[in-house]
Amino acid sequence: MRNEIEIIQPGAFKGLQNLRWLLLQNNSLRDPLNMTVFEDIPFIEVLDLTDNKLTKLGALPPLERLFWLGLSKNRLEQITKSTFKALKNLEVLILKNNAIEDIEESSFSSLRKLVELDISYNRLKYLRPRIFYKLKNLIKLYFKKFMYCSYAPFVRICLPRTDGLSSTENLLVFPALRMSVWVVALMTCAGNTLVLSWRFLSIKEDRVLSLFIKNLAIADLLMGIYLVAIGAQDLSFRDRYNEFAHSWRKSNACVACGILAMVSSEVSVLILALITIERHRCIRTNVRVITLSGARFSCVIVWILGITLALIPIFKWKEKGFYSTNGLCFPLHIDEAYNVGYEYSAFIFFGINFSAVIVIISLYISMFITIKRDRDRARPVNLKKHEDTHLAFRFFFIVLTDSLCWIPIVIIKTLALLGVTISHNLYACVVVFILPINSALNPLIYTIAAPTELRRKIEKGLQRAVLWMQRCDCVTKSDVSTSSTLTRTVTSSERESHHMHSSTATTEGELEYCITAI
Repeated sequence: MRNEIEIIQPGAFKGLQNLRWLLLQNNSLRDPLNMTVFEDIPFIEVLDLTDNKLTKLGALPPLERLFWLGLSKNRLEQITKSTFKALKNLEVLILKNNAIEDIEESSFSSLRKLVELDISYNRLKYLRPRIFYKLKNLIKLYFKKFMYCSYAPFVRICLPRTDGLSSTENLLVFPALRMSVWVVALMTCAGNTLVLSWRFLSIKEDRVLSLFIKNLAIADLLMGIYLVAIGAQDLSFRDRYNEFAHSWRKSNACVACGILAMVSSEVSVLILALITIERHRCIRTNVRVITLSGARFSCVIVWILGITLALIPIFKWKEKGFYSTNGLCFPLHIDEAYNVGYEYSAFIFFGINFSAVIVIISLYISMFITIKRDRDRARPVNLKKHEDTHLAFRFFFIVLTDSLCWIPIVIIKTLALLGVTISHNLYACVVVFILPINSALNPLIYTIAAPTELRRKIEKGLQRAVLWMQRCDCVTKSDVSTSSTLTRTVTSSERESHHMHSSTATTEGELEYCITAI
């Protein structure tokens, strides 16, 4: 060990029949390594070839007593079915820190006594499904990526134990994660169902904007359905996930979940950009820019584009599994930045989503400047500060939610492509919390908190509820006179508020029509 040995000449070990341990680590052994030299040491038990410069291995001779073989820190690229075929009593095989990209299906079939196998830190992109099935005595198995543990569900110890999302026991590894996925899913489904119901029933809302919001709600609802599906699968796999992990990730159901999430995120961000562009043009011209038929055509194009973007990977990477890199079936590619289809994933998140967010932020800044300038000319001085603050808050909230969703994803993905190791726990937060944030908050931003008919009815209902509670309090105190006075005061206040609103709307005219739609 620790020499500069490059070549082992034939007959180098002749006469060493009783040699038990041969340690050749930390040398410079190169190809081709003549495997017949080991035939002269038939009773060898430990053979260590760690940290050399081997790129290929021929078939090792039948060494009946060899139980430990170390080949880590070499440059091996492939393991063939003949490499270890004659080592029937091998118990420990160390292949970590090589450049192995492919392992033939029967490479380990003859190693029936193998107890420990380490193939971590290699360049594996794909494993054949039944490659470990004949290793019935295997107890310890080591990979670089957790997802490969699903290829050997019978192994008691498989490392790494988690990818931050899943473990060998559960699809969602942490209890907080399991609970959160249901909370976010229910919020998303409930909020968007409310928006859809209201928009379909309401006849007073602007039809063009209402069409956009309905399509946005449908897209966001798909994200809620995706999260419900993931939560349901987690329940069905509870405490025995690794038994089903491989079949789940390769299943059509997993692919369908991935497509659902991809369509949701793409259609949502494109419709948000469409709404922003339409409102910006409306504010700049003070007239309606897009017709109802034009809005319908735009929505159809957005849905076709979103579905197409989600389906392209199915045909291009059908066998290798674009949507199968983890148990959540969503192709962020931040745990393994250069996995299959990483270029396409980068195009989606950088070229489309991030570009759309930049457009949205830029146009909202432009809209705020335009609205403030026009309002300064048209309204009473005493209304300026209050209205500017309210408008700025609404715009800030819209921009903030878009930024919270996509900017962290872009930053994390950029770091991953630069080779920075991304925490497994961070990956889980991205998929469960950051990615669905727009889908959960869009109903609040564009319908409930926006100046719509629904919001006015909610506010009116709340005012009546407060008034009723105040009246009940007055009756309890037997102060009928005070209750009557309070009623007249509130009624007068409502009339004044309505008069002020009508006056402002009349003054600002067509500009307010555009602002209301934001």
